[in-house]
Amino acid sequence: MARLLIVDDDDDLVQILTLSLKSIGHEIASANDPTAGLQAARQFKPDLILLDYHMPGATGAHLFEAFRRNSATAKTPILFMSGEATPAQVLSEVCDTSLARFIPKPVKLEILQQAITEMLAGPPQH
Repeated sequence: MARLLIVDDDDDLVQILTLSLKSIGHEIASANDPTAGLQAARQFKPDLILLDYHMPGATGAHLFEAFRRNSATAKTPILFMSGEATPAQVLSEVCDTSLARFIPKPVKLEILQQAITEMLAGPPQH
């Protein structure tokens, strides 16, 4: 399975997602703030990043750009999660939407698993 990094300031959600995703075979690392998320990404080298869009200290768009500037995560797909923003709001603030997707909170595990599978398969071929 895949190496997934969860960056979210909601510790309960991180714990639930970690347990759920580990149970289906994914390797998980997590961080609860933007700075720790950037550090974890450099060390863990995830295949996919699950990123809370609204965290103290940075928006998801700022973190997306920081991940893009880092050679270790420049091409890593990012799955945004938010209970406050819409897909249109989130994706309009991101420069390269080919590596980004959005799911709403509260996160439904079936939708999350489907999004992870699709994102790891790569962008749609035209």
